[in-house]
Amino acid sequence: MHLNDVLRNGRPILALAALLLTDCASAWTVRYIGQQILPDGYQYAHTTVGGLSGIDYDSANERYFAISDDRSERHAARFYSLKIDLAKFNTRADPGHQGLSFTGMAVLRNEQGQPYARRGVDPESIRLAPGANRLYRADEGGAVDGVPPAVVEMDLAGGFRHSLPIPEHFLPTHGRGVRDNLAFESLAVTPSGTRLIAATESALIQDGPKADASQGSPCRVLVFDLDRRVAVAEYVYLTDPVPNPPSLPLLYQTNGLVEMLALDEHGLLALERSYALTVGNDVRLYLVDLDSGTNVSDASDLREGRYQPLAKSLLINLKLLGIPVDNVEGMTWGPRLPNGNRSLILVSDDNFSHRQATRFLAFELLPSNAAEARRSR
Repeated sequence: MHLNDVLRNGRPILALAALLLTDCASAWTVRYIGQQILPDGYQYAHTTVGGLSGIDYDSANERYFAISDDRSERHAARFYSLKIDLAKFNTRADPGHQGLSFTGMAVLRNEQGQPYARRGVDPESIRLAPGANRLYRADEGGAVDGVPPAVVEMDLAGGFRHSLPIPEHFLPTHGRGVRDNLAFESLAVTPSGTRLIAATESALIQDGPKADASQGSPCRVLVFDLDRRVAVAEYVYLTDPVPNPPSLPLLYQTNGLVEMLALDEHGLLALERSYALTVGNDVRLYLVDLDSGTNVSDASDLREGRYQPLAKSLLINLKLLGIPVDNVEGMTWGPRLPNGNRSLILVSDDNFSHRQATRFLAFELLPSNAAEARRSR
């Protein structure tokens, strides 16, 4: 019997799934390799490189794609290609940027083959289709501007190929659908290339509240069959409450699901990023079992029925690693390291602000026994 079918019949199996995930999380640990920081206002191809909210690795060509969330307000909406040399990453406070080499820039184009008009797009995540010369991007749209969210397939030059069908209950209307600037922020493609997972940063309006210090937010996780180009399932990812709220309750605070990355066909890494005024950012990385939740695709309003959210288990709290924590929004696997372990790269969105930075953070994912061996030397 499929785990989803069991979950609908009772809670004990969810507890078992959570226990298994806890065991899985304890089997891994993370080593911080170092960082690189782009200089403020860094220029490439006559554009300011900033707002990097998504990144993905093309292992066949040893290059990365990084997408900017510029809504065609500073320059045309775009993504970059770049090389990353992990050997240049270091743990200094001023690590330099010699390990980053930008190699190309592509302008996003709409169905008519034209660059997007100002505020006509809000690109947030980018993924390479395995074994194919095409990319996927997540677009938050703009609820207040009447621009619906989208998941778009495009060519390597940014040209529009087609968009995947989005269920109606996601579309912004009066009192329903995605919240402005809290729509599709995450994309993951399974290693087989047969499924794409898109997730909202926060709850749909009809599904529940945004996260605050007292409660998390139920985000929708939408699964597409890429062969048929249709949505086949929806799950709920429940974020944490804001972990470090501001000292005064009326000050701005948020926590959201900002990226997902496929471990395998059923396991995901989920990146939660919170921010509280006067406190700053908090970034946590979770292991998630895609088979552990109720399929809610038939529920247009989560308040109307019971469901089991996806089981998750904490893998990293960046603050506990003692490293700089900024507005991290992008996540990708990097190359295999010489010892065979996976590298993981995160990137922060500087919001084109002089007070923030575009940081590339690199980690090594180690089995726990390897970490113990390191510490015993």
